[in-house]
Amino acid sequence: MGHLKDHIKALAEAIERESVLIHRDALIDGYKDIHRLSKFGIDRIIKKAAEYGGKKGAKTLRERYGVYTDRLDEALELLTIIAESSRLIDLMEYDLDKMEIYVEGSILVEAVGKSEKPVCKPMAGFFKGFLTDLLDKKFEIEETSCAAQGNKRCTFKIKVK
Repeated sequence: MGHLKDHIKALAEAIERESVLIHRDALIDGYKDIHRLSKFGIDRIIKKAAEYGGKKGAKTLRERYGVYTDRLDEALELLTIIAESSRLIDLMEYDLDKMEIYVEGSILVEAVGKSEKPVCKPMAGFFKGFLTDLLDKKFEIEETSCAAQGNKRCTFKIKVK
């Protein structure tokens, strides 16, 4: 993990440099509107776009900042830094034994409020794109429970294909 720590500063700088500043309230309002259209399949398009964003993020880390790893734990550590630095979530943790990612304070949950179904498909898409591209392995990420459903946090299952 030592060589990964060397990249943390570069990664933090990359997030600042590469990220587009989006007004948080505008993002929340936008996702509220998009979520209403999810019955028309718009959510699949948004998830695919987020997946592309994750892949692009991993590619940027490799090409511009020389960040390489073939270890899932290191990739998840990087993903945690990106997710928490983006301010789109408050806290991210993971459990390699259970192959799960846990998120608290998702902006998507804030946007939608209460829901019978999980609402963080775009986040699952981003995680999938990032891990797939960075580790050069196929991953599937599925949100299995969501804070919008009344749970303490959102849980995402990691599957290696």
